[in-house]
Amino acid sequence: MKLKIGVIFGGDSLEHELSIITALQAMDNIDTDKYEIIPIYITKDLVWYSSGCLRYIDSFNNFNLIEKYATKVNLINKKGRFILETAGFIKREYAELHLIIPMVHGRGTEDGNIQGYLKTIGIPYVSNNIYSSVICQDKVFTKQLLEHNDLPTLKYVWCFDNEYNKNKVALFKKIDELHYPLIVKPATLGSSIGIKTVKRKEELDTIINEVLKYDRKIVIEEKIEDVLEYNISLLKTNDKLYISAIEEIATNLEYRDYISKCNLENYRNGNIVRTVPANISEKMSEEIISLAKKTINFFNNTGLSTIDFLYDTKKKKLYIDEINSIPTCFSHHLWEEANISYKELFTIMINDTIKNIDKDAGMVKEMDMTVLKGLTNSDIKEFK
Repeated sequence: MKLKIGVIFGGDSLEHELSIITALQAMDNIDTDKYEIIPIYITKDLVWYSSGCLRYIDSFNNFNLIEKYATKVNLINKKGRFILETAGFIKREYAELHLIIPMVHGRGTEDGNIQGYLKTIGIPYVSNNIYSSVICQDKVFTKQLLEHNDLPTLKYVWCFDNEYNKNKVALFKKIDELHYPLIVKPATLGSSIGIKTVKRKEELDTIINEVLKYDRKIVIEEKIEDVLEYNISLLKTNDKLYISAIEEIATNLEYRDYISKCNLENYRNGNIVRTVPANISEKMSEEIISLAKKTINFFNNTGLSTIDFLYDTKKKKLYIDEINSIPTCFSHHLWEEANISYKELFTIMINDTIKNIDKDAGMVKEMDMTVLKGLTNSDIKEFK
């Protein structure tokens, strides 16, 4: 019998469309000889649908097709069976699932929300754990953990919106210790959504208020003017650490924001140039791999992650920028360069999840409940 794998994508995220691209591409590369794929699409208003039509891009360019041909569903645990159940007054079993692969991006999905929901239901999932997912999504948490473990990250200041509105003067004093130009980022978004460059102090207040429209928590960090970006992907399983090829990204754009990253014309016309494998020295390669290994160990990443590095070509210094716990398109191009096909990549991740099911089955699941025997409601009030 084939394992039935639910692929969850979409959701209430600004990276909703990017999630659709990742899922459609990935579903075409999962081994259908071994697995049956069941698409599960979450709309922006959090309605769940399932249907074979969700395998095709046309459905997302014309939502009427989804409303007409897809079925509204809910995911439930039914006496240990994981069921997609039809929504509405009359409920029926739509499909049974054995495990889930979240293919979501951004705040509200990738950041531990989906993982926590799946964990609460009890269904196994192919992804990083809840804790590392939360940390990787929040740029402040990421930087704080990097600093604590003496890993290189750009100098920064951060704040919440209410702190900024109450005491701008104190924040500006901290920012004065940074060197311009600066980049202001939403702390919990991904794919460079909402980021702005500040070239002069006079622009700071206006730009911070612009970025606060995207997130209630922001990061202000120094911008490297002569920069190259390097990306590497790692997959940590129970038995092995897999390491991808390293990619170099160069651009003549001010920065690679969400729109420019998703615009294929920028790659065709040379505005963004991606080189795999990166044309770097053995020493640089070893440094990137070493820092990447340390990072996923400190962050307790338990699945596939892609780490973005920034290299200051003037200072000859490497910095860890971001850790992606569900990278776009699973960074498959980096793995293919390391002789691991897209199909094989999913097979490795799925098999590792199955091993985790077996390991979890041996964990202590119950405590002695005799502590409740004989207690009354009056007794409960006395507990401290």
